[in-house]
Amino acid sequence: MTEVLLIKGIIISMKFLRINIVSKNNIAYFLLSICMLLIACTQSKRAPIKDDPNVIYLKWNKSYEKDALERHKTGLTWALSFLGSTIALDSTLTGITHKKDIIQLDVTKVGFPEKAIPHLQALNTVIQNSEEYQRKGTIDLGRYIALTIGSPNHYYKIVDVPLQLFDLKNTYTFDTLTAFINNSSISKIDREIQYSIQNDSYKRAFISSERDTITGEIQEFETVELMPNGLSRFALYDTKGNLKPDGDEAVTRAGKPAKCMWCHESGIQQLFRKQLDVEFHLSSKDFLDSLKRYNHELRVYQDRVWQDSLIKNRRLHTEMEISYITFMEPSIEQLANEWQVSKRDVKNKVAHLKSHRHHEFGFLGDLYHRRDIDTLAPFQVLEVPEYIREVSKNESKVDYIK
Repeated sequence: MTEVLLIKGIIISMKFLRINIVSKNNIAYFLLSICMLLIACTQSKRAPIKDDPNVIYLKWNKSYEKDALERHKTGLTWALSFLGSTIALDSTLTGITHKKDIIQLDVTKVGFPEKAIPHLQALNTVIQNSEEYQRKGTIDLGRYIALTIGSPNHYYKIVDVPLQLFDLKNTYTFDTLTAFINNSSISKIDREIQYSIQNDSYKRAFISSERDTITGEIQEFETVELMPNGLSRFALYDTKGNLKPDGDEAVTRAGKPAKCMWCHESGIQQLFRKQLDVEFHLSSKDFLDSLKRYNHELRVYQDRVWQDSLIKNRRLHTEMEISYITFMEPSIEQLANEWQVSKRDVKNKVAHLKSHRHHEFGFLGDLYHRRDIDTLAPFQVLEVPEYIREVSKNESKVDYIK
């Protein structure tokens, strides 16, 4: 666009000044001047970015008619909070600023624990070295969320999840009684739930052992721990207690940590189905009562420590989902803004792809799948997981934090 305006300006100026460019020499000189100006302009656009691993620039790309930057800033606040940031607890933190449609995020100024900073810096450096960032000086806000919340390998490092279930268990004191779920809406088999005895205003953990309904053998483990900022961190472990990125689809519908966030939001889900009580375990009524008490105590704690009114409105947690959904399932408008081309050009590029509507947010309009889109981009981008919530086959390929 800059080059086009530059050429038009030169032509208009020459007409105005009535410069004669009829001769071959003058034409050659004129064209050479334009080329030199265009090269200078291109070099200026692609000049190396002075990278600071603490600071990353996130571009909001409008996706639908009523889309607004403020909604996505709220979504980013939720995402950072789920990553362990205390931004919702401290109104004096200054790590998020914006100018027009670009958000500046300083990971050292949004209340992350010390252990998280090196991982965030490492991810920022990888992003800054990508062709997208080198050309534009920004990365799409949705891509950043996809590479943090949506990438279990990155998420686990940032929130400091124990690599071994053994280490997690040793951090808490668990009640001797466990609950037994034999009619789960998530697990395809039985679940045995351990929960810690609360010895702190926020320190609490739950471990779900997914047990084969016939043999009783454990198939995997799913864990929930409460972080100091009042939100939970989630993890999945295999039968040997080793951390893994997602749930076994033959065992559970749990998917990835981001799906846990979607379901549990800022508390622990209640029992949705009637259970058969099992001997030597808590009755389903007692377990349900304990969950209600826990959630009440958690809400009291959250309301006491959270200062951000947007976080206190728990329904606005949906803004985080919309931020990554509009990226993972982009519209024509989103792609036009992201690629900085016309909508007509985007339509021509995606003409061979079939569009769809989102099952939950129909107002987003006609959408496409990110896994089909990134290869069409006019620049190389960092690959993201195939899905944010569900099992993705390419998780090992998008593990950029070593």
